[in-house]
Order: sequence, then C-alpha cells, then structure tokens
Amino acid sequence: MGQVTDAWPLAQRTTELEAFRTALSRPDSTSFLLYGRAGVGKSRLADECRTVAATLGHPVARVVASHAAASLPLGALAPVLPMDLGSLAAPAEIFARTRALFEESSDGARLVLLVDDAHLLDNSSAVLLTQLQDVGAVFVVATIRDGEALPDAVAGWWRNEAATRIDLEDLDRTATGDLLALALDGRVGSTTVQRLHSASGGNPLLLRELVVQAHESGQLTDASGAWQIAGLIPVSRRLSDLLATRLKGISAEVRAALDVLAVCGALGPAEFPTPLGVDGTEALEASGLVRVTVEGHRYQLAIAHPLFSEVLRSDLSELKQRTILLAAAESVEALGTRRREDARRVATWRLDAGGVPDADLVHQAARVARFAHDYVQVERLARVLRDAGPVAEATVLLGEALYELGSFDESEAVLSVVLPDHTPSPLLVQQATLRAKNLQWGLCNWPAALAVVQEARATLDAASTEELTAEEGSVRMFSGRPQEAIDVLEALDPTAPRVRILKALAFGPSLASVGRTSEAIATSAAAFEEHLKLADPLGLAHPGTHLVNQAFSLVEAGRFADSDALALAGHEVAVNDHIPIAQIWFSLVLARSMSLRGRYREALRWAQEGASTGRLHGFRGPLRIALSAQAAADAVLGNVSAAQAAVAEMDQLPPFGFLHHEQIIGPAWAASASGDPARARAMLTAEATAAVESVNRGTASWLWHDAARLGAKGTSTPLLDLATRSDSPLLAARAQHAVALDADDAEALAEASATLEALGLFLLAAEAAWSASDAARREGRQREAAGLARRASELAHQCNGVQTPGLDRPDTAVPLTAREREVATLAMQGLSSPEIGERLFVAVRTVDNHLQKAYAKLGINRRDQLAEAMQSR
Repeated sequence: MGQVTDAWPLAQRTTELEAFRTALSRPDSTSFLLYGRAGVGKSRLADECRTVAATLGHPVARVVASHAAASLPLGALAPVLPMDLGSLAAPAEIFARTRALFEESSDGARLVLLVDDAHLLDNSSAVLLTQLQDVGAVFVVATIRDGEALPDAVAGWWRNEAATRIDLEDLDRTATGDLLALALDGRVGSTTVQRLHSASGGNPLLLRELVVQAHESGQLTDASGAWQIAGLIPVSRRLSDLLATRLKGISAEVRAALDVLAVCGALGPAEFPTPLGVDGTEALEASGLVRVTVEGHRYQLAIAHPLFSEVLRSDLSELKQRTILLAAAESVEALGTRRREDARRVATWRLDAGGVPDADLVHQAARVARFAHDYVQVERLARVLRDAGPVAEATVLLGEALYELGSFDESEAVLSVVLPDHTPSPLLVQQATLRAKNLQWGLCNWPAALAVVQEARATLDAASTEELTAEEGSVRMFSGRPQEAIDVLEALDPTAPRVRILKALAFGPSLASVGRTSEAIATSAAAFEEHLKLADPLGLAHPGTHLVNQAFSLVEAGRFADSDALALAGHEVAVNDHIPIAQIWFSLVLARSMSLRGRYREALRWAQEGASTGRLHGFRGPLRIALSAQAAADAVLGNVSAAQAAVAEMDQLPPFGFLHHEQIIGPAWAASASGDPARARAMLTAEATAAVESVNRGTASWLWHDAARLGAKGTSTPLLDLATRSDSPLLAARAQHAVALDADDAEALAEASATLEALGLFLLAAEAAWSASDAARREGRQREAAGLARRASELAHQCNGVQTPGLDRPDTAVPLTAREREVATLAMQGLSSPEIGERLFVAVRTVDNHLQKAYAKLGINRRDQLAEAMQSR
C-alpha cells in the first residue's frame, strides 16, 4: 500500500471540474475561486484544474501566497513577474510589463495561474492580479480559506459576474468510501469507512493523515479481504501539529474546560468539576471547538471533532487525566446520578482513573452498557464485577459480551461454569440460551447447543421452560430444520413479551423457509416493534435481527425492492452501532437478493463485505454462506479462479447448519464455469432432494431451478410441488419457467419470461426469452424468434456483463440480404415505398416484399421500429 503516502486521487469532484471547464471556455470569465475550510481539498482540486487547463492547451503557472511573501510588495507573484523588473518600477510599468509577458507566453490561449492561499496575498499582488483579470491577460484559479480576512481586491473577485465561486464542503460518507477505495486500491469495510469518516469529519486532509497513521501502526490491513481497522488509531505528531493551530489563542479557562471534555466526553454545564457559568459556556461555544446538543431539557457540550479530543488528551499527563476523571465523577455523583447513563459514565471514569467503583454502581453501569449494545464496555465492566465475587449476572453479561466480540472459546469457558445454587432461574435460563447461541453461531456446534437447551429444560422449574423451548426452536431452525422448529414453536403460546420475542426470532425465518412468507413477514415486523419496548434485553439478540429476518422473508416472497430498502437501512444502523453479526447478515441478505435478480456485481460486493466482516470477527458459519455467494457471483462474472478460491476457503471451514443446502450454489456454479456442467447439475439436484426432505422449500426451489438453468431435465415436477405448498410468487415463477423448459414451448417460455421480468428477475427473464426464441425458430416462426431474441438481449443488458449457459448461445439471427438491408435502411431514413422503388428502380410491391421479410427477420412489424432494430444488428 505504498500509494498511501503519495498524492491521493480526487473523489466526488466531477461537478466542480465540469464547472471549471465551463468557466475556462468562456472568453469573458476571469477566475475560478475555491472557498472552504482548511483540509477540505481546495489545493488538490486547484491542482487538478491546472492539469485540465494544460491538457486543453493553456499555459499554466502556480504561486503560493504566505505571510512571509506578504511582507514584500508583489512577494507572492515574484516567480511569474518579468525577471528584469526593477524594484522601483511604477505600478503602471509593472502592469504593462507583466501583461505583455503573460500574453506573449500564452500563444493565443490565456495563461491559467493557480494562486494557492489567495487570502494571504499582499495588497500589491491582489491589485495587480485584479487588473490583469480585467483585461483578460490571465485566468486565475484561487484557493481561499473560509473565515479569513481578505485583501479588498481579493474579496471583490467573487462579486464579479465574470468569476465562478465554488464553496467546497467536507466529503459525505459515500464520498469518503469512494476516496478510500481509490487511495487504497481495494475494498474498504463499511465499519472502517464509518470510523474514518467520523474521525475525520469527511475532511480529506485529516482523512489522509488518519489512513497513513493507521497503516504505519499496523492497524489498517487488508488481511480479511477488505481494508479494516482494528483497535484505536494513535495520534501522530503530524496530526497533532495539523490540529494544534486551532487551539492557539484560547484562554486558560477555555483550555481547562476543553481538557475536561476531551477526557470525560460530553458534559452538561453543571457537571463540570468547576461549574461553567453563562460566560464560560458562551466562551466555549465561541471557540468553535465544541458543539452543543439539546435533548429535551438536557443541554450538553462536547468536543466538536473526535481528533480534537485525541490531541488534547495527548498533551495531558496520566496524573492530570486521573485528576479530571475523579473530579468529574464526584461532580456527577453530587448531582445524584439521576439519568440512566450517569452510572455508566461515573463507573467508567473511576475505572479509568485507576480506582474500583462501588459494585452496585458497576453492576448498573454494565446493564446500561448492555442496553446500548456497547459490548466492549460490557466486557470491561463485567470482568470488574465478576472479579469482585462470583456474581451470576456478571458471568452472563461477560459471556454474552465475549460472544458478540467474537471470543467464542472464552465465552464457552465463561458460560459453562456452574452458577451458585441460589442463582435465580431467569439468570440460569439466560446462561443456557446464551451458551447455546455461542455454541451454534460461534463454534458451529449445533448438536452441543441443542444438548445444552434440553439439559437446562430437564433441570429447571416448569416456569422456565417457555424461554428454553423458544431457544430449542431457534437451534432447530438455524441448524437447517425449519419444520421441526415450527412444530416446537407453534406449541408455545407465551404471554411474557420476552418469550414472544424469543419465539419470533426463530419463528419468522422458519415460516419463510417452508414457504409461509406472508406469515413470516408479519411475525418479524410485529416482534421488532415489541422488542424495542422491552425493558430488559439481556441475553436477547439485537432488535435489528428481526429486520434481518423480515428482509430474508421478503426475498423469499419475491419482494426484492422492499427487502433491499430494509436491509440497506439495517446495515447502516449495524455499522453505526458496531454490531458485526448484524452487518454480516444484512450483507448476506443483500447478496442473496442481488444474486437472484442477476445483479451479480452488486451481489459480489455485498458477499465480499459479509465475508470480510466474518473473517475479521471470527464468525465462520456466516462466512461459509458469504463465500458461497461470492463463488457464484465470481463464476457468472467470468472470474473462475476467484470462484475456485472461494470454494477452497469454504472447504477449510466447519459445516454450518443454517442455509446448509444453499451453500452448494457457489461450488456448483464454480464447477459449471470451470467446464463441468454435468457435475454442477448433479450437485444441485442432490442437495435439492435433501432440502425437500428437511422442508427447506425456498432453498429447494432455488436449487432445482438452477439445475434446470444448467440443463437438467424433469425439474418441473418437484418445482410445481414446492410452489403449491408455498404462498411465494417467486417459487411459482420458478415452477412456471421449469414447466416451459421441459415442454420446450415457445409461448409458455415467453409467458414465463414476462412473469420473471415482472418480479425484477431480469437475468432469469432473459434466459427464458432466449429459450423461447430458440423454440420459436425451431418451429419456423422467424419473426417471433427474432423479437424474442431482441427482448432477451435487452434484458441481459441490464445484468451488466453476466454470462450464464442460458445466455451463452451463438448468433442464430438470420441475416438480412444485401437488398433487404438496403431497402430497410432507406425506409428507416423516412422514404416511402414509392420513393424507395424509384430510387432502386424496382416495383413498389417488390419494395414492400423486401420490407416484410426484413420485419420478420428483425422481429418487428412497423417502420418506426426499424432504427432500433437495425442498430442492434
């Protein structure tokens, strides 16, 4: 990654560059002015403008204004002034000589002069440049920092109608991701984009410094398949220097308050160890270094930028930081720790200061951190609480946090400990359910997970069995046995909200898997709303899990747009809340949705996102699913070696029950792309039979249908049976397609294509249209065959380079004869049949006969369709 320290690429500035080209092309235009705060990328964009100007044939030059240069008249312009210009030359002579030099060197094209930091120009330079602009001797590209005092002449530039002013803003998160991908020449994980964007505020200069520092410290690597940051990014000396200028000139009182905010985080005015009065609060706001948030009646101050906090803390000794932390803790405690978050803040501050807070306070803080899904804090607080004594809830909290953070072996070690005899049953239930979850999802050992649940049911009281029964349903569902899960869960009619939520977490995807998609969608939607209202979420999955389940069910129902919208929004929340397992599942749902519609480039991106996050956090089961999706996408995109590599990595992972049968799709398509379609068909049909036996109807339908697409015969019977047992239009469309393929019926295939297209399955619709075209041609219906071939090509074009056996066929279109093409070309130009006949010296009837034959071969029936049809031939 050597290019990190080189000049970074320009991202998301296309609009500004186009504005520059437009301005430069206007003879009356005088300047292109780039305004923005420090580090926003003014100079980088200005340099790109200079490059563009040079490629357009303009002579270019560059000067840099500075405080030092401003101490001398015309100091900044010295590099471009006439060499023999005397220091005592009169202003008129200076103007005339410089104008002559610029015009002589321009050779008919205006000189484009880049003036970096034009706000620092001395008055003489500013006035001279203004005069030269007015007479058209120079076109100025200037960078100007927001908020700086300007020479009068420079301040007047942008008011000129002949000037173009561009106000540059920091990059949004999408632009930050694009820039990082270009700069690092590879994929960048969503969490890493979010962290770097948040830390830099979208400021390109700060972003670059953060990336360089993270790479040099070894915390930014691409070992997981995408660039990811692990741990905290230390503040480099250079980064400190870049930000230190913002701290100059502030008072000692304001600096002391900033130090407190940097160490403690956001505080209300009354929470400062030395309470801020109105004057102190106003001074902090005026500094521009803090932001103010108001939530209800709560008024808080916080450092405006995360990096400011890092710089401030780096200048404080450890003793000073401890003093600030303890003073802040005492201040908040004196106010009564009235808010839920207060206990967490005070406990953390005292721990950071090297103390041991009161156990009740730590306990309360750990629960608050758990409610916020801050598992790093939960782990830390739970360890303190457990080390203080054998506290059962601390064990459960710690075991859950370790699971969420990917430490599965340690989580099993913690959760397998026998808790004291007096431990309340609810905690024993949570211990068992969490242990089962860790065994199944983390250690990929579903039989052990089921044994834990069944043993707990046998030993605990009857009042505890509902929650354990719900967990058993979950284990059965996510080990690939959805009907068994339904049988267990339908017998459960819980009244407690917690148990209803636990039931729904498995019941929704179980229903979707067996084909009851409408019930599945409704179940997950209702459970999400109830989960958000739950007061005690300990031991439960993140509420976003219901959204994953709902999006999965929407895909099974063929409602792809709804699924995508939900999954994209959920992925955004998961990234912001740092919930890796949710990120993985939303990525996999999106990969699944995109794959089914033939949007394999997008599918590949989401599969890679899920795989990278899975590797980074040790989730080997979901990684298998991601790799299968990745292999399938690479295979149909022609990346055969990449598909084979993904399959090879899958083979090194332990078996994983959820979507087990579906995991054959990637290896099968990789086999087909490698030249062995017979093996691919055998793999798919064998696994489809197994999926039917385990009542995974949606998966079985997908596998049978893919086998049919690869040439397997007789798939219509099982696909029809699956469709009749499901309410999903997706399963019905697959069955319709397979029936038409088995019958080799052109009309039926054309109807199947229309059905698939209506669902947004453009790749499948294209394949069906090609099959219909082939069938029609074999039946001698040339016009219909040509029209279907054209429609197939249009549909395939929407799949962006995908190549499957259903699309891979020789050009079977019957060519136009020379005379047919000649007649069609003249008709396309608007000539009537008599006019064509007169020009070609043939009868009008002959012209019409040639046109009808051309129409049939092109699959059209009107003259106004000729242009498009001829263009495609």
